[in-house]
Amino acid sequence: MSNLTPRDASTRAADTDRIQVAQLLTEAASRGRLALSEYEQRLAKAYAAQTYEDLDRLTEDLPEAADASNRRGASSPAPKTLLLAILSGFERRGRWNVPGRITTFTLFGGGVVDLRYADFTSANVEIHAYSIMGGQTILLPPEINVEVHGVGVMGGFDHDVDGPGTPGAPKVTIRGFSLWGGVGVKRKNRKPNAPESR
Repeated sequence: MSNLTPRDASTRAADTDRIQVAQLLTEAASRGRLALSEYEQRLAKAYAAQTYEDLDRLTEDLPEAADASNRRGASSPAPKTLLLAILSGFERRGRWNVPGRITTFTLFGGGVVDLRYADFTSANVEIHAYSIMGGQTILLPPEINVEVHGVGVMGGFDHDVDGPGTPGAPKVTIRGFSLWGGVGVKRKNRKPNAPESR
């Protein structure tokens, strides 16, 4: 059953609509309703969708779609996030809401920001990553588009993120610097039955 009335089906979808459907698909996959391969196929189609009808086709067989039908256009980005590791570490893994801006800082510490299972709340995400005598890794799923503008001084800042993302998928821009440290940026495939966290 369609989530939209016929007159609304041909309306052009906005970035927020695509993001909401991506979140719905992630929820369905986490409940075991979609296999990993089918989830990733539907996710790519959701990001490329032009109309509500395109999006609706991707979710019409999912029970979660009935609860989401009234949310179109109502999403807002998660609040800005600051992740610090001073003589310690931080990890963001599993399912979590990715804000439009994240700042990470490691000083004699380390960190991991894993976006592979996360729910994007914005079509454009900025990550400001800083490492001083520490290190951090940013893991991206295959469909995400990425630009890296970081600088390493007597350290490293990865720029070699292989392959383009999916047209229409969220774009992550990574800026910052490392001093006697490192910022690693890598694309990594999802694994079936990944741990869920919130």
